Amino acid sequence: MNIIQKLISELDTQSDHQAEKIIKKLAKYKSRSVPFLLESATLSSQPRVQKWSLLALGQTKDPRALLILIHSLKSERMTIRLQALKGLRLLGNRKSIPAIMALLEDKSGGIRVNALQVLVDLKASRSSQQIVKRLADKQWYVRQAACQACEKLKIVKAIPKIKLLLHDSKKAVQLEAQQALSKLKNHRSSPSAHNS
Repeated sequence: MNIIQKLISELDTQSDHQAEKIIKKLAKYKSRSVPFLLESATLSSQPRVQKWSLLALGQTKDPRALLILIHSLKSERMTIRLQALKGLRLLGNRKSIPAIMALLEDKSGGIRVNALQVLVDLKASRSSQQIVKRLADKQWYVRQAACQACEKLKIVKAIPKIKLLLHDSKKAVQLEAQQALSKLKNHRSSPSAHNS
């Protein structure tokens, strides 16, 4: 067992903090760790090793990680989907956008929020229609994240739907809607503005 394999075996931990420390150590091996991580990222018999390997793959920034991360977004396990999403955020490859957009319909509100945040990081303004749809999500925190996404991606066509959220049942959503509207109205009135 080499040092990379030893570190990967230590990812079988319940501690997020411990896992992050190990992932930092693995990052020093860069692309040399990728073949081992690609293997451990498919170990469904060891779910903890599997989920942390997906996050570690994202940190390598290696293009070989893309397919396994996208494939893992379809896992039945919510924690696997979540770490694959986080791995894709770190990887920063825009080819993952269509697969991430599909998670805007995920049954987990937490996954939907994370998908919105990753789409913002990847500057996925072409997915504006699906993002605007989330302004009517049944979970308030998804509506809040959708407001943020519309603001950051400058989705001006979302303004009428965001206005409806000024009367949302949750104060946090109302505040986010106010902020998004003021930024989007400024953007719309600026000379360089264009409809997303």
